[in-house]
Amino acid sequence: MKPTFHASPVNGPFEDPCVFAGIIREKRALLFDAGDMGRLGLGNILKISDIFITHTHIDHFIGFDTILRGILRKDEPLRIFGPENIIECVRGKLMGYTWNLIKDYPLKIEVYGIKDDAISHSSFYAENSFQGFSNPELKFNGTLIEEPLFKVRGLKLSHDIPVMAYSLEEEFHININKAVLGEMGLPVGPWLSDLKKAVRNSYDLRVINRRRGSVSFELKPASSPLPVFEINGRSYLLDELMNIVTITEGQKIAYLMDISPTEENIEKAITFVKGADMLFCEAYFLDRDRDRAIERHHLTAAVSGKIAREAGTGNLTLMHFSPKYRDCADEIYQEAMREFRGAS
Repeated sequence: MKPTFHASPVNGPFEDPCVFAGIIREKRALLFDAGDMGRLGLGNILKISDIFITHTHIDHFIGFDTILRGILRKDEPLRIFGPENIIECVRGKLMGYTWNLIKDYPLKIEVYGIKDDAISHSSFYAENSFQGFSNPELKFNGTLIEEPLFKVRGLKLSHDIPVMAYSLEEEFHININKAVLGEMGLPVGPWLSDLKKAVRNSYDLRVINRRRGSVSFELKPASSPLPVFEINGRSYLLDELMNIVTITEGQKIAYLMDISPTEENIEKAITFVKGADMLFCEAYFLDRDRDRAIERHHLTAAVSGKIAREAGTGNLTLMHFSPKYRDCADEIYQEAMREFRGAS
């Protein structure tokens, strides 16, 4: 299966945590946390449509300034999601600069502060020097973004302060069967991306039974007319092309950073990241320093491995190590992997 999302850490495990998730063939990306952005590059920064901040400690948010500088002339809006205080933190960043020469710039920033069951929403536009204005509150049911291609969910946890966990989920993955494509004499090309979009938009895809490696689907035509494709001088209805389409379980990527190692947090985290193909998770302390982990409200490597194992995640990427372990980083990986794989 060719993935829809390509996600990877921007920095090394002893540096600021943030994950860049590119959406293949969409020239678009999502960013989870905004620490040091020096390695990302302007080309990738310009692809970012949405930023998901766990909390506003400096190592998770200092990169906002770099992002802002790079996108000032961007036509598409930037959306920022975070805990309840994110609006005031973005406002403070913006008000730290003088904006008398940007009234003809197109940039619009939409900021969403997540509460227990509601989301505050404020807008900051270059055309009025980012003065900002409030919008009506939105209901929060766990989902932050829901589009035909994917959805992003959020969960409020604790790091002695409110902190958010996030998941990027593709409910269905649509692949093209190249063998059948060749048998039908159809070419490979950009039209296949349009076909995938049409399948998502024109069919009601419902999971009948979901088990990892075994997924059944029920396809019901939507009420709108099915689109027509012009290929090599011939017209094809969408349903004529469905035999080249393979539908499988979609990707799930989870991001879990800076949470207190309490039983409540751990249980909530396991449920939230369940079944993720890839989990990006902090491993700030070793288990021998668990008293310090409790004091500093961070996970140990062993707890990170336990969360990944009990959630049934496919892969675990460890991030955000304490500087005290620079000379023994292998111990962090070994401890987490022993727990993840269930080794004694």
